[in-house]
Amino acid sequence: MLEAKGVIIEGDCKKVLQFCRNSMHRATWSDANYMAHDLSFLAELNQVLIRHIPREANILVDFCAKFGSCNNFVWHDVTSAPTEFMEIVHDDFG
Repeated sequence: MLEAKGVIIEGDCKKVLQFCRNSMHRATWSDANYMAHDLSFLAELNQVLIRHIPREANILVDFCAKFGSCNNFVWHDVTSAPTEFMEIVHDDFG
């Protein structure tokens, strides 16, 4: 385990966040054969903050998640970022 003292988990999917909350309290993972990873380590941390963020409140992160799922997400500088990304940044931060 890493030497982390806590973690912040934010997302726009309430079902996934609830799953993370429930995972902290599971005594055994034998019934979770659908899970690829054991999240019970969350219970060992001093602080775990799980927070729902509406998708509409975080458009840039939503774009990055969608873009990264099917494209190369490595940009060497701002000029190689997609136009849509820069438009969202401009709209969000002026």
